[in-house]
Amino acid sequence: MKPNENENLSKKERKLSTHHLLPKSRGWANVEQNLETIRHNYHQAIHTLFANQMIAEQLITTINISEKALREDVKQRLYETLASRDIWDPYERYIPEVIL
Repeated sequence: MKPNENENLSKKERKLSTHHLLPKSRGWANVEQNLETIRHNYHQAIHTLFANQMIAEQLITTINISEKALREDVKQRLYETLASRDIWDPYERYIPEVIL
């Protein structure tokens, strides 16, 4: 977020929250590499859409709920990502070579 953007937000919108990238409720560590500070309303939206899904499950959910809305090239890229990686391995997210 750009510094000037914050001044146009309400106090509620500026509230920050800590999000576990890999869900603590599913056994992942409460360590710095697994934490991300994001706006509280974004955090609520993530959990409303995805509950405590792993990254791979979030991608599958996104494809399923957005299939008709996604451009064909975007949908194809998502399917290729699912097919070409071990999407169930949460550590792949931290390896620079696999970042899209």
